[in-house]
Formats: sequence, C-alpha cells, structure tokens
Amino acid sequence: MSQQDISASREGLLQHIRLTRPSKRNALTMPMFQGFAAMLRDAEADSTIHAILLSGEGADFCAGHDLKAFDAWPQNPGDPVPEFLHALASLNKPLVVAAHGHVVGIGATLMLHADWNVCTGEAQLRLPFADLDVGPEAGSSLLLAHAVGSLRAKFLLLSGAPFSGKQAFDWGMVAELAPCEGLVERARHMATQLAERAPLVAQLKRWQVAESSIHLRVDEEVRYINSRIMKRRQREAGG
Repeated sequence: MSQQDISASREGLLQHIRLTRPSKRNALTMPMFQGFAAMLRDAEADSTIHAILLSGEGADFCAGHDLKAFDAWPQNPGDPVPEFLHALASLNKPLVVAAHGHVVGIGATLMLHADWNVCTGEAQLRLPFADLDVGPEAGSSLLLAHAVGSLRAKFLLLSGAPFSGKQAFDWGMVAELAPCEGLVERARHMATQLAERAPLVAQLKRWQVAESSIHLRVDEEVRYINSRIMKRRQREAGG
C-alpha cells in the first residue's frame, strides 16, 4: 500500500482516518483494506482515542472495492476484506463518516455502521452488487433494511440504481446533510460531541450487535460473494 492511499492522524480525542487515493476515487485495494482494518483496531484499543472520523480526499469519498482487487477473491477468515469488515462491525467507539461525490459499494455500506454520517445532498450513492454478480457486504443485507425499510433496501440492492445524498437523507440512511466546503468540519464537530458520550455509544453498539448478529451476517455475505466469484470464473473458463 502506498503511504498516500490511506492515512490516520490524531485530532484531540479523535482519530481521523482519511482515504487518500483521489486519482482512483479512493477505491479500496487489498492493502488498503488491510491497513484500514489495522487503523480501526488500533483506534479501538487506544484508551486515549474516544471517537473515529472518516473522510475521503479529493472529489469523492469512496468508489468502493477496486475492481482489480477482485482477483484476490475468494476471501477467507483472516484475509483483508473479512478482517476489515469485522473490525468495522466490532467498533465500540463512535464512528462518524463524512461522504461526498461518489459513494459506491463499500463506501456506502460502511456508512451503515456509523453512529453519525454527514453527506452532501449532491453525493451519488450506489450499491452495484447485482451488476457485479456478487452480493452485498458489510452486513448491508441486514442493516440497510433497518435504515431505509425492507422494500426500498431490496430495490437498491437488486437494481443497483444510483441515489443522491438528499434521497439517502430522506430515507433515513444519512443523518445530516452539509455543503461540501463545510462537510468535514461538520463531521468533526459531531465526532467531538460523540467522543464525550463514548461510554453510552459503546453500550448502544453492544446491544445492536447482540440483537442483529451482524458478525454472522458479515461471514454469510462473504461466503456468498466467494461462491458467485468462483461460479463466474468457471463460466469464463468454460467460455
């Protein structure tokens, strides 16, 4: 992983993780997944960090999973993607996400794990899993319906249709809208507020995980994606 692809810096009680691969719309490579997981685990283990802020450099927040990285699938327990997904689902500390521009795939589904997310109204969100012939990830097959309702979640996951940050806000997937020029500052303000309430946030997260069995769903989704990718390769080899 290039040192410029993802970074973490301390801001008072906050750990600010930045996706810094703007030339590729901050799409995540396997080394980035691995580094991202380590940063989340380190922040969770550091008692002097009370909240995590996540943002993306450049014109976009995150264009999702780098398509070339699919060559590294199937992914098994201990591999970069499952490690990242479980680190994300295991966070007890407040997570605040600032999203703008293209917010695709994992860029969108990771927002479902945030305790607060701030998005521009013009942002373009998309869940392209059906088009890629894979499946949803990050527990989104469970969490998206909780956020936007079952019927709308099915539509978004099956159609892959784009939707705006304003629509995501209206549907309940986004907590707050902000203009691009003030986006990160607004998210930082909310992260600082949540840092002061970190013990309550941690308890709410523990109750949520216990109720939803999110870790089991993450593993089920990874196994399904593995099976779809292997079948696709078999078709390609036979063709």
